Amino acid sequence: MSESLWALLQPSSLLVILVALALVASWLRAHALAASLLTLVLAAIAVAVVLPVTEWIAGPLEEQVAPAPLPPRVDGLVVLGGAVEWRITAARGQLTLNEAAERVAAAAALAQRYPEARLVFTGVFAETFAQDFRAQPTERSLWFGPVFEDREVRYLGAARSTYEDAIVALREAPPAPGETWILVTSAMHMPRALATFRTQGWTTLLPYPVDYRTTGSALPRFDWDVSGTLADLDAAVREWGALQVYRRTGRIVP
Repeated sequence: MSESLWALLQPSSLLVILVALALVASWLRAHALAASLLTLVLAAIAVAVVLPVTEWIAGPLEEQVAPAPLPPRVDGLVVLGGAVEWRITAARGQLTLNEAAERVAAAAALAQRYPEARLVFTGVFAETFAQDFRAQPTERSLWFGPVFEDREVRYLGAARSTYEDAIVALREAPPAPGETWILVTSAMHMPRALATFRTQGWTTLLPYPVDYRTTGSALPRFDWDVSGTLADLDAAVREWGALQVYRRTGRIVP
């Protein structure tokens, strides 16, 4: 499914469409219809603010795959893209991360824990991390140190989707028999990502979910961060939709 269609179907976009329809109805002097549409929008926002809707929708995704116990040795880390604001990074010359920054932070922590592990980043090119994951820091480095000296780091920028992440990673950095690798991505994204990699044949992959958006509690609460709540709700709805598409198209098999 195209990015534009996903953008159109997400809850925040649907609310904007309802507001636009209300304006059109007002211009056409259908004031009762306009009032009804605006009431629906306000009611939807109120429900999202008062009720734990994000917990109900995103929580089951984040609970599907538990973090695997960390083994004494790891041969490689696969870190999925989606955490880097590459346009700002390129413009400012310093790595800029978004709300999924834990993916990169976890990669750095695991790289320190397993100094022999190979590092594979999908969805980004090497120049994005030009200042980072190196032995000697520059003025704009965020992650550096001796553990990264002569370290094998691969950047697979050609991957533009979870399915391509698996295909390109298996082609460019295939695990040797008996090797143990860790998959790092957001908890909400982990069920689809892990199933996609395993469907493609990468079975010796341990999940390391990060970037949780839910607490595991479904109790009602007031959350006045409307934009943040809608953003998390958009992400959850999108992930459920993508999961169904992957199942129906054979990119994931039970």
